[in-house]
Amino acid sequence: MRNWLKRVDKTKLQFFFFVFVLTFVLISLVVVATIDKQTETPVVDDVPGDITEEPVVTETEEQIVLPFDSTLDYKVCRKFYDKNASTENQELGLIKYGTTYRTSDGTGYSLKDNSTFNVLAVLSGKVIEVKDNPLLGTYCILEHDNNIKTYYYGLTEATVSVGDMVEQGKVLGTSGTTELDQEAGNYVFFKISKNDKKLNPETVIGKKPSEV
Repeated sequence: MRNWLKRVDKTKLQFFFFVFVLTFVLISLVVVATIDKQTETPVVDDVPGDITEEPVVTETEEQIVLPFDSTLDYKVCRKFYDKNASTENQELGLIKYGTTYRTSDGTGYSLKDNSTFNVLAVLSGKVIEVKDNPLLGTYCILEHDNNIKTYYYGLTEATVSVGDMVEQGKVLGTSGTTELDQEAGNYVFFKISKNDKKLNPETVIGKKPSEV
């Protein structure tokens, strides 16, 4: 009888120990799972407003500028001849050569002190002609988008060559004089055309080629 009781007590002790161990293991698993869930990196849903998109770069169309540094103290010494202009402007649009007069199809710019200055490209483009002319001095012609061409006459020298691709503001040469228009002094005679039709430079300065 005593031996049986001893066996029963021993069996209960083993049972309780097993239950204790099982309970400890289960509690440990629950605690570990809870900690893992708390430390898990949260997943953020994609929000369209939070997406950083690459900026779209759009090319800005150039505006036609003066064929020299606009901060210089300059004057218009030769006007584009316009039959609807005032008498004063029409007179400035006549070029006297010897005993004859011819109408001006461009604009002459000079400095008020009659000094030499750099002549600049009014638009980016391609140099299509550079020549010396006994009446017009050295000159160069540039070709641009929208069938526009620009002409620079009266240069003492040209710093570009045929085939050169030049950016707006590029130095094309230096101002000088012409045999054709000696009254203008040291200047640049500038012309601009679209579809080979000559335009009044003073009316297109500041405009985009697509607006001409």
